[in-house]
Amino acid sequence: MLKLILSRTLQGVVVLVVVSALTFALLAAAGGDALGELASEGGASEATLRELRRVYGLDEPLAARYARWLVNLARGRMGESFYYHAPVATIIWPRLVRTLALAAAALLLAVSFSLALGALAARRQGSLWDRASELVILLTASTPRIVLALITLAIVARTSWFPIGGAGEETLADFSPLRILPPAVVLALPLVALFLAQAREGLSHALAQDFVQVARAKGLPERTVIVRHALRDALNPLITLFGYAFGSVVSGSVIVETVLGWPGLGALSVNAVRYRDVPLLMGVVMITATAVLAGNLFADILLRLNDPRLRPRRAPARTRRGGSRSLDLPAPGA
Repeated sequence: MLKLILSRTLQGVVVLVVVSALTFALLAAAGGDALGELASEGGASEATLRELRRVYGLDEPLAARYARWLVNLARGRMGESFYYHAPVATIIWPRLVRTLALAAAALLLAVSFSLALGALAARRQGSLWDRASELVILLTASTPRIVLALITLAIVARTSWFPIGGAGEETLADFSPLRILPPAVVLALPLVALFLAQAREGLSHALAQDFVQVARAKGLPERTVIVRHALRDALNPLITLFGYAFGSVVSGSVIVETVLGWPGLGALSVNAVRYRDVPLLMGVVMITATAVLAGNLFADILLRLNDPRLRPRRAPARTRRGGSRSLDLPAPGA
């Protein structure tokens, strides 16, 4: 396990360097900088603009600016925001906590609903529950997230149960527990299509396996058979999807957070792009990329904990006659 973590961490560092270099180059190719709006409004003289570009290092070549930013990042400093006039880390941290809380709530809703409905559909194939699961998959997979966000906004605007919007400077403890529900539901619905389709198919296949039939022959309750035997066999694809979904929720929350007024990384990235705040945008990109890599690593760890067959096998124990013996690993649900 430790070897896996070290290997994936090293790969992640390489990926982050490549992502940061490409992002830095694309931002430079887009043209303009944080002082462009100030120059267009005529609020400062050319001499003042030249001095500001020198202070912020905007007059240096692209390679020099990127090298300086990378060295500062290695030292734990993300730079200072041009727009907020504060360290990038202090701006990102509270919003990162809110986005992670939103992602956790969305994943919890999606996984819980998908497993419950998937288990009912797998046990009663061809029943009303099975047809309902097919309809849910179709609707959640075909409806764009922006449409879901706008529909949710229209519904919430007619009630006072779920407060939205606000100044965006509150701490997570200041939020009403109901405030996280609308954006969490919008983020969870597209994930339901993935989780429900896989849970339904995986549980249907697992319930037909021999070890499940043996568990039923022993007189175990149906709930125990599903939870302790069939579900564990069907979890591997779901865990893989969980790692992918975590990164996609964190990185794809821009629309939902902007429309529904959730002050997280998504809304912050919109401001960073609007005001050409390169240090802030680079910080958001790096945090988002790290979240994607962390989600995939977490999924790999869960896969090995759930399925012993994926763990590295030890050398077979040698007998006194020089032979070897191997242990047959049972099925994950046995």
